[in-house]
Amino acid sequence: MGERNVNLATDLERRAAEDPERIGLHHDDGRAWSYAQIDAEASACARALAAAGVERGQRVALYLANGPQLAFAIFGAWKLGAVPVTISGLYNGSELAESIAKTAPVLLVADDHDGEARDAALAAADLPLLTAAQLAAPGNARAHLAAARVQGEEEAVILFTGGTTGRPKAVSVTHGGVQESLARLARASKGRPGPYPLAPATVPPNLVALPLFHSGGQHTLLFAFHVGRAAVLWERFRVETLAALLRQHRFDSLFLLPTMLYDVVHAPQHPDLSSVRSVLIAGQALSIHLRRQFEQAFGIPIVMNYGSTETGHIAGWTASDMKAGLWKAGSAGRLYEGVELEIRDGDGGALPQGETGEIVVRSQMTRGYVDDAAASGELVRDGWVHSGDIGYLDADGVLFLVGRKRDMIKCGGFQVWPEEIEEELRAHPLVRDVRVVGVPDERLGEIPKAIVVREPGAAPGDDDDAVAATLLAHVRDRLAHFKAPRQWAFMDELPRSEAGKVRRDALAAAGAREAEA
Repeated sequence: MGERNVNLATDLERRAAEDPERIGLHHDDGRAWSYAQIDAEASACARALAAAGVERGQRVALYLANGPQLAFAIFGAWKLGAVPVTISGLYNGSELAESIAKTAPVLLVADDHDGEARDAALAAADLPLLTAAQLAAPGNARAHLAAARVQGEEEAVILFTGGTTGRPKAVSVTHGGVQESLARLARASKGRPGPYPLAPATVPPNLVALPLFHSGGQHTLLFAFHVGRAAVLWERFRVETLAALLRQHRFDSLFLLPTMLYDVVHAPQHPDLSSVRSVLIAGQALSIHLRRQFEQAFGIPIVMNYGSTETGHIAGWTASDMKAGLWKAGSAGRLYEGVELEIRDGDGGALPQGETGEIVVRSQMTRGYVDDAAASGELVRDGWVHSGDIGYLDADGVLFLVGRKRDMIKCGGFQVWPEEIEEELRAHPLVRDVRVVGVPDERLGEIPKAIVVREPGAAPGDDDDAVAATLLAHVRDRLAHFKAPRQWAFMDELPRSEAGKVRRDALAAAGAREAEA
């Protein structure tokens, strides 16, 4: 029989074969699809892509609003053996065009959620368009199409995430790496290896809280099918939507970002979480204060998960760990079974337990960055993925995070790169110099703060608020809204090190003239 097919569409196909009529996907608008219907829609997408000339191994850019159609398109690409390039539906035209240029897809699949951005990107790229309506046309054959057989090291999806420096990087993620990561997390949460039978019909579905263009959203959906559960999609997070879905589905667990947790805690009316046994938090640091507020308000334990797009699931705490009293305050979690991890010094040497260094993981998760060979070479070396995170392991195999090697800002779960914002701000005639740093925020974890040196004589008087408002509008016209600085400060010059480099660490605490915008 040979090696098993590790195509990421195989768990969906297995569930459709086990119980075709079982509901496998819900949307917050009330629509629902059985596993067989999901498979049929994905098969139709695969045929539409093939008819448009897409071949196995080729990349397809998906610029779709978060929802079922995006899920069908991703699975359809996998069935064909093609590679979905999942681009944020929040990107504007220039960001979409840049994403296309970095990843070299053969086709753009887009809906009308931002037709202006779509058309601007198409004007900048010589790329054919397949509309969402054409992809889902009623005439497309929906008979089951078996997923192409792939090897573990084959490229599965391109995701945009942080590299060691600079603008967003396009990460090549493999079929085998994702399957390995899903199996690792499932084994930790269930206490035994798979394969797992289809869950009883009385078991509630899993909420996919993050968007499907995000690795967290994709992994949540894949994890649900991997362990035999249904999934629920929504267009975006709102406390009111969460409350309504809780009443309908009675979720027994939630996977949320700290930002979402903040909104739940501070909502005028708390949602009914009486069915929820635990909340999994990932994506950014969780403040002790917010954790305490949530657990006191709801009496539900929070469990953590550490990992990244490049490494997969690495460490975390399960509900069983919490009950057994294994949890350690301030930790990222216990290493999952099968994880091979080292803490290394600046020269690449392995450090002993208790010493702090870069977290490095042996993983087949990623083939590197497709748009930056130098950064890719730094990321993956001899099969080891260098996370860029700094931490240490204790004697019990529990991982503690100390900080990040890179300057990337995590704002509400979204990744923001200072250099990208700085590049746009430097183009403005009011700006002589600028640096963007991450500063703590109770709700969002971190927010971008811009420290600006104004061009002499170019600013309208000494009104910092007016300058900040002008620059904020400039950034919002050019970048996605979550990248816009939330705080502004003005200095006569930026603090520099003895080597002449601007010190980002000193900027966040610098006594600058503040302006709110």
